[in-house]
Amino acid sequence: MRCIEIWLRRALWAAVVFVLADAASASTSASTSAKVQPEHRVGLRAFSGDDGLPQSGVNAVVQARDGYLWIGTFGGLARFDGLTFKVFRSNASPGPPQSQDRAQAGPASDRIVALHEDDRRWLWIGTQDAGLSVYREGAFHHLPVCGGTCQINDILQTPDRTVWIATTVGLLSLDPVHQRETWVDYGSVGHTRLARDGKGALYAGGDDGLFVMADGQLRRIAMPDGNDRVNVLKPDGDDLLVGTAHALYRYDPDPNPDSVDPEHGQWRALGVASPIAAVKDADGRWWVATVSGRLLQEDGAGGWRDIPELFGKGVTSLARDDEGNVWIGSGSKGLLRVRKPLFGLIRAPKAGVNMAGRAVIADGEGGLWFGSACAGLRHWRRDGGMVSQSILQTSDEECVTTLSLDPAGALWVGLAQGRLVRVVGGKPQRIGAWEAGVPINVWQYGDGRLLIASGRSTFVVAIDAEGRIGEQHRIDALQGMSINNVVAAARGGHWFVGDRGVWRLLDERVVERWTPEQGLSSRFARTVYEDPATATLWVGTYGGGLNRIHRGQVRRYDSQNGLFDDTVSCILPDGQGRLWLGGNRGVTLLPTPRADTAQIESVGYTASDGLIPAEVNGGHSSSCHRDAQGRLWFSLVEGFAVIDPAAVTDVQPVPLRPHIEEVAIAGRSQKIAGSSLALQPFARSLEIHYSAINLSRPWETRYRFRLLGFDHDWVEAGQNRSILYTSIPWGEHLFEVQARSQGGRWSPASASLRIVNPQPWYLRPWILILATSLGLLALVGGTQFGASQEGAWVRRNPD
Repeated sequence: MRCIEIWLRRALWAAVVFVLADAASASTSASTSAKVQPEHRVGLRAFSGDDGLPQSGVNAVVQARDGYLWIGTFGGLARFDGLTFKVFRSNASPGPPQSQDRAQAGPASDRIVALHEDDRRWLWIGTQDAGLSVYREGAFHHLPVCGGTCQINDILQTPDRTVWIATTVGLLSLDPVHQRETWVDYGSVGHTRLARDGKGALYAGGDDGLFVMADGQLRRIAMPDGNDRVNVLKPDGDDLLVGTAHALYRYDPDPNPDSVDPEHGQWRALGVASPIAAVKDADGRWWVATVSGRLLQEDGAGGWRDIPELFGKGVTSLARDDEGNVWIGSGSKGLLRVRKPLFGLIRAPKAGVNMAGRAVIADGEGGLWFGSACAGLRHWRRDGGMVSQSILQTSDEECVTTLSLDPAGALWVGLAQGRLVRVVGGKPQRIGAWEAGVPINVWQYGDGRLLIASGRSTFVVAIDAEGRIGEQHRIDALQGMSINNVVAAARGGHWFVGDRGVWRLLDERVVERWTPEQGLSSRFARTVYEDPATATLWVGTYGGGLNRIHRGQVRRYDSQNGLFDDTVSCILPDGQGRLWLGGNRGVTLLPTPRADTAQIESVGYTASDGLIPAEVNGGHSSSCHRDAQGRLWFSLVEGFAVIDPAAVTDVQPVPLRPHIEEVAIAGRSQKIAGSSLALQPFARSLEIHYSAINLSRPWETRYRFRLLGFDHDWVEAGQNRSILYTSIPWGEHLFEVQARSQGGRWSPASASLRIVNPQPWYLRPWILILATSLGLLALVGGTQFGASQEGAWVRRNPD
């Protein structure tokens, strides 16, 4: 009886455990079947003192017309070309010795709070404690407005070239040509923001409210929430974007077309609390920072999208550049660059895909299958639901290598443990196993057959109607070759891609072979794409770049002649004549791949474009996929990424603007007059420093230069930003430098410097000719004189 009691207790306990486990499983299944959509994360890059920023508190950012980004901090003024900060400090600021060497004489104070460039390309600089400065023609000038002691909060130029200055003690206008200042309300509590509406009316806002300039005077505008503090004031078409201490509004100064009174406009709340800064991006959408630390973006449907990765950055200012970047000045975290996210991500925690992505393939019903490295299999259904699919019952058998869908809709899964699994109707079935611990790749190979690559062997496997293995045999021609991919060939047979190049087999015989002996850049091939329109074969390699094979000729592209990434793990066409490549550095776009040129144009996308992390997992047959909607999917080292190429139109690398930064002779900096440099006689060691504005991808910038009359052709400089000439020929020469982004074209206009190296008068050709002639005459005359003397001597001494 005691034994029966114990048995019953154990049975009851087992039943309870089973019920609890089943409930937990149901709960897990329910959680993983939640709706999942690709997540878009902005690409963020932070710049700090380690990068050369003079101080981590950034108060103002503005891009000048020459492309440079100017940054105002409490530690000085900086100019940024995308890679290097050039610091300008006040003469009154000692600074650390190492900083003083890099810095140049700057504005009246290092505490910069406002920046504005006018239509003359003069940079106006407002300081916290020393009034106003202006940078023009390479030099700083200090203007003694308000005695040179007030705080300048904002600067704005009107079409008549009047410069308006909002200060802590009032509003003034400045005539820069005649150096005349006119105060509008000197002695007031001050103003912090200036803006003009669509009709040109001038507005000022600050702690005392919002005002409009009318008849030479400021007239108060009633505000909607009973708060007189204006934190944000920006033009928005014909309207104004106004942020108070309480909320964000759109203000229409003229809701009645027949009205001429801007003091009684119409206010509309926009649903954002306590804004402190705003900027409109390249797509015409507002970004707004709030007191609570949030950063919001208009979603295009009348609402706002929170950007959680930018929460708590302590935003003090917002700006944008002409390359589409948004720049964020923070109170203590330096300067932040944000790019529009182009790629969506399927990743942890929502999708449960928290390991490396390995394979992605269509399910035949409008959804996708995702295979991860040891995180199992996920089914993303057409309705957006994500369901976890078990493969086998043990966790060590969840490491997916490759996926393949057969015509009947069955999913074939190759595992890293060397096993093959078939999934039908959500039920997995173990089909076979090859070499233990060796990952297998699987492909469809005609009706009822599969190709299985295991290690250095490739097998043809027959499958019956129930999914069981029938006959199988090894392809002898491929023995010893590790196969990464198999693609049907346009001229019959299949391309086999592996560590011995690319081979085309027909009836299991090799009929075509591309290896380094035939001109391939590397034997480690990973993928191929055959363009049906041009009969061009593209071959991607690991570390050897991309190969274009057309009519038996091979062109090789790598980072030396325009390719963004030397690793090409997959190639996807987008239906617009472009090719997308997945690699170690990210995703590469070839905008014009059909052009047969020595240099290839490419655009690289990385974490800055929302591809986080950027590396694409390759080496397997289904790491990338183009779905029925035309979207492109990439398996990443963490999760999966997707991009809609239709949203990326007319992509070309940004043309860069080169600049000559500095010239030195024997290590001593030289002053350049305009674009000309006159050297002292026998000057040696001419060093020229140059740069190009590339605020988005500065690491891709490449340079070339030439000194006409000295260099026979352009000299490729790579990423080097300076050149040293130990000597310069006499005469007048022209130094030119051009820049390009990776895969882009060289600058249409060069940065140039005319160099005059005057030849000393005594080394001029006619002087040398005269000196030589005189020397010859002297020599001839001396010879004749000697001969005459010798004859005379002979005559005196006949014997």
